[in-house]
Amino acid sequence: MTLFANVLNIETTIDLGLDIGTANTLMCIKDKGVVVNDPTIVAVESDSGKLLAIGHEALNMHQKMHPGIQTIQPVTQGIIADYEVALKLIRELLHTIRPRTLFGIHRLAISIPLGITEVAKRAVFDMAEHLGAKETCLITEPIAAAIGAGINPVESVAKMIVNLGAGSTQIAVISLGGIVSGESLAVSGNQINNAIIRYLRENNNLAISDYAAEQIKLKLATCSGIIETDCRLTVKGFNLRSGFPETQEISSLTIREIITVLLQEIVTAIKKSIEVLADKPDVAVDILEHGLYLTGGGALLTGIDKKIQAETGLTVTIADEPQTTVIKGLCTILENIETYRPVLITNKRQK
Repeated sequence: MTLFANVLNIETTIDLGLDIGTANTLMCIKDKGVVVNDPTIVAVESDSGKLLAIGHEALNMHQKMHPGIQTIQPVTQGIIADYEVALKLIRELLHTIRPRTLFGIHRLAISIPLGITEVAKRAVFDMAEHLGAKETCLITEPIAAAIGAGINPVESVAKMIVNLGAGSTQIAVISLGGIVSGESLAVSGNQINNAIIRYLRENNNLAISDYAAEQIKLKLATCSGIIETDCRLTVKGFNLRSGFPETQEISSLTIREIITVLLQEIVTAIKKSIEVLADKPDVAVDILEHGLYLTGGGALLTGIDKKIQAETGLTVTIADEPQTTVIKGLCTILENIETYRPVLITNKRQK
């Protein structure tokens, strides 16, 4: 510590976990837990590119802007598509934790999607360097989610993780710190939202926002084949035929039909990840005995565990607070860095 920091008893460096998701960016600090959970979106002036708002404030501006303002979501399907904007967002979120002059980042742990390319990994390392991190390690999201769900990915007993994110669904069988089989799907919470928006536009002449579609999905999307009860939800939107705002009622059964095809893609991918284990029968037996674990915000979708269980015959466990399992996993890693070092991807240039 500097003399100034010693006098004020201020830490000059922190160990930080960073989960940059399609919908939300989360941060945690070692021994302090989650400190940031904000939407991954920024608002800027259209002409100058000047930053106007980030996170929740920018989301409130989304779809309510005039031509002089635009919002940018820098992450698409779990991949950072605009690194400059993502970097600005992360820096501003860091400044909300503490004044910018009082700390630096000693160790930075960042979650990355399954199957990310080497070029994309390099870009994440470069971004961490621009953030001033002295040491950076990457962790694939399914492994981070497993740790956040209380699973030890280093042990020999194989476990299956299905991380249902806003931008992608990642399926992985984990054993001995590695991924035995896995797949990343474009099927995601956002894709389900888009299907709801498209259906209401084409069949009800009703235009609704992304936020409205998300609320419909969470309240009405009963996807279990066992649950047939119909319920109604009042939806407000813009009638494309009359040209005026309007209130309509929609059916839970209709919503279930809309998303069934997308959910079936996830079930099919889960089956495929198990089928490729034909030459590893002991791994398959572990999954049969322990079932699979659902993490990510999509795990909150009503009845999704029952549907997967009915289709696969596997026990399905939904993690506690599934939307934060990845960041909780990063926090656990930072607090037990030597234990989890085998699952980390490090920058060779730092060694």
